[in-house]
Amino acid sequence: IELFDKHGVAFISVTENFDTSSPSGRLLRNIMLTFAQFEREMTAERTRDKMKARAEKGMWNGGIVPYGYKNVDKKLVINEKEAECVRAIFKIFIETQSLAETRRWINQKYRTRAGKKFSKGSIDNILRNPVYYGKISYKGNLYDGIHKPIISEGIFLKAQSIRKVRVKQETKINHTYLLSGLLRCAECGSIMTPTYTKNWQRDGKSPRFTYYYRCTKTYKHDWSSCSIKSVNADRIEDFIISRLKEVSQNEQAIKTLIKKINQEEEERLSPLKQQEIKLSREIKDVERRIRNLINFLSEGEGKKFPSIKKELENLENKKKVLEFDLEGVRLAIQKEGQVKFEAKIVLDTLKDFTQKIDQIEPSDRPHLFQYLIKSISYGKKEIGVDIFYLPKGYLPNWDTHRACHAGRADEGGEVPAGRRSSSERVRRAEKCEADERSSASFMCLKNRSEWLPGRDSNPQPSG
Repeated sequence: IELFDKHGVAFISVTENFDTSSPSGRLLRNIMLTFAQFEREMTAERTRDKMKARAEKGMWNGGIVPYGYKNVDKKLVINEKEAECVRAIFKIFIETQSLAETRRWINQKYRTRAGKKFSKGSIDNILRNPVYYGKISYKGNLYDGIHKPIISEGIFLKAQSIRKVRVKQETKINHTYLLSGLLRCAECGSIMTPTYTKNWQRDGKSPRFTYYYRCTKTYKHDWSSCSIKSVNADRIEDFIISRLKEVSQNEQAIKTLIKKINQEEEERLSPLKQQEIKLSREIKDVERRIRNLINFLSEGEGKKFPSIKKELENLENKKKVLEFDLEGVRLAIQKEGQVKFEAKIVLDTLKDFTQKIDQIEPSDRPHLFQYLIKSISYGKKEIGVDIFYLPKGYLPNWDTHRACHAGRADEGGEVPAGRRSSSERVRRAEKCEADERSSASFMCLKNRSEWLPGRDSNPQPSG
């Protein structure tokens, strides 16, 4: 309504007495909106009051039933099989004082309701849920519940005291991770999360930070759940930048690689084109059969008209289905084949990137990576970089881009319009030829030993 008013547009309802072009209509509109808002607020207030009253009475307010209980007539009743697992979680955690150890022991015997293994996060949620010692939590307050507890209050409080000791005080750091949201573990497919370790200089006063990207699976499960584990942030970032700069100077390798990718695109379209030919032939065959039946009728075979008419109807329907399928195949061919990758555009984009990376402010560099790179796959034998194909061949104005796309570092961020990704992007070559391997590193980065030391690149805390 406000948008209509801003542009001088009147709203008139044909089913109700609602007309914003007149003073009385606008008055009625405002009254209706006021009452609607009043009703929403009253409904929300009544709901909150009812939920608070239920919590004060010790009644469960609904939602996901806590593991260890089942919902019987809107009341929590102990599920003995799951309750056994809950008791074991608290017992093992108090003994080991480790979420990873607790998870390892629990997963040897128990599973979640979905039949999956417990993660450290799900175990921690159980450890801090007061419902297990007979309490109902609402708006930060605890009330005595009417349901039976699974563990005693003493066991719960003991677990909380261990959890509080283990929770580290968060340290605010001023560091920019260039590959945040882009780096993925090649082994398990998880996002590699920015993290750091904090040590102290020899004087014991000055902190020393070391920055990493760590496989998220090692957070959710345990350190041994993924062999990739982590990678030093400065090394992987410097390596990616240096390789991209190297590639941008090797025109021949880019041309060879783009030619190979275009050939792969043609091969991918080949089944669709074959299907197009097949459908076209089938349509022509149906049309020929229809013409033959019409000619047969024109020769005066009136006795067979009912059967021929039915066959004609079947053929017409078949023709419509085939034409519909053919249209879909042609649209798919048009969509997939509308861009032919050009080596010059890729070269110009990479050169523009390598020039800007040294010119812009450090805080803007992650935005530059977000615009050019779709994802980076980090593995023991290969580092693959998936880049966007930018048809215009240039990178954006940074003030505009920062305002529009700064959130893409988050997992699940949308791909800005104007760039091609997934099947439409320049895809990583699965098998790089030996002479292309070093120069075309943005497509397939090999020889990890060239930049990764013989020992682990993640130094162990000293002292």
